[in-house]
Amino acid sequence: MTLQEDLKGKAVAIVSQQMANWVVEIQRQISEHQANLVRSLDELNESVARYDEKIDEAQIEMSMAEVAEAQPPAGPAGPAMAQVRASVGEIEKGANLSEVLTHLVNEVARYVDRAAMFIVKGPNAIGWYGKGFDNPESVKQVSIPLNADTVFRIVGNSRHALRGHVSHSPGTAQALARLGGAPQGVLAVPLILRDKLAAVLYCDTMQEEVPEAESAAVEMLVLFAAKSIDLLSLLPKAAPGAPAAARTTGAGAAPAGVAAMRAEAQAAAATAPAPRPAAPPPPPPPADEGSSTVMFNASQFAQMRQQIAGASTPPKAPAMTPAPPAAPAMSPEEQKAHDDAKRFARLVVSEIKLYNEAKVAEGRKNRDIYERLKEDIERGRAMYAERVPAPIRDNTNYFVDELVRILAGGDAGALGPM
Repeated sequence: MTLQEDLKGKAVAIVSQQMANWVVEIQRQISEHQANLVRSLDELNESVARYDEKIDEAQIEMSMAEVAEAQPPAGPAGPAMAQVRASVGEIEKGANLSEVLTHLVNEVARYVDRAAMFIVKGPNAIGWYGKGFDNPESVKQVSIPLNADTVFRIVGNSRHALRGHVSHSPGTAQALARLGGAPQGVLAVPLILRDKLAAVLYCDTMQEEVPEAESAAVEMLVLFAAKSIDLLSLLPKAAPGAPAAARTTGAGAAPAGVAAMRAEAQAAAATAPAPRPAAPPPPPPPADEGSSTVMFNASQFAQMRQQIAGASTPPKAPAMTPAPPAAPAMSPEEQKAHDDAKRFARLVVSEIKLYNEAKVAEGRKNRDIYERLKEDIERGRAMYAERVPAPIRDNTNYFVDELVRILAGGDAGALGPM
């Protein structure tokens, strides 16, 4: 073995021995640290256990009771479901647009201090009916431009309800100053009919804002009213010539709600006898159809009830008078087309009356309704001509008949020169 190899072997042996010693020392130190760590953890657990034993639960309960007592009393609970259900039932009693909207405002006034319905006509929201105001008639004197900086513009553009404080909309406070009072919280809810903004329900209260629960109830009632009006527009018209019965109110009144009318219509369809040749329609009644509105009127509901009642009782013997010549029978398709034309004429003319009740009243008194409402009547006539097929339009006078019945109260002379 050379000297170099001998030196190398001894160096390797020394290094290996030293490394072995280092490993042993490192392992010993690790063991010591592990033991110390375990001991420290045990001591910490013992300290935690001692702290847990020192907790004064009675003191904690006392502190919690003091905090609970210091809290302000909870505000009044929102409207009960029974109250909302009763309001829905009242709204459902409406037999036409005017009645539904009147019931809606009356019921909403149970949840807020004041409520008013504003009908949208062209670029304005016009006051129609109010509840809770010192002078309810003042509502009819308010007309608010929809482009003015008020909650009406916001609601009209968004199609969503708006709830807040009156100070957030100075324009609204100024526009409604004629209504008096010093409201704080305001709520405006749009009423959408046939996908169009038809009206805005305005509510206010002396509280800082309309409570959220009351606001939700009001929005639900407005939505229900809109759906009720849509359903009223789909109900079938009573058969021509059916005897008219005065609509009554009170405990003895026949059910006139949407659900009741729908059930009656279905029963009539199921039990009605085979169709007979149509007789000439009777002349318009002289009574004032003050309740006629966009969708239906009270006398037609009464006629429907009479028709249904008559289907289950034998008809009386006809008087011994010569019968008029029977009109040629129509096919179901033709009858439906005529019914649709009558319904649309009634809808158009009823809307004219709804938006111009004061002019209609003056026109009846002065017998110049057409002159006062010429623009609206001709616009309605154009809509009727566009919607109704020419064969029906040219051979009937449904639109003029509704002008006489709804606007003139059955007195054709009250229309004046046309």
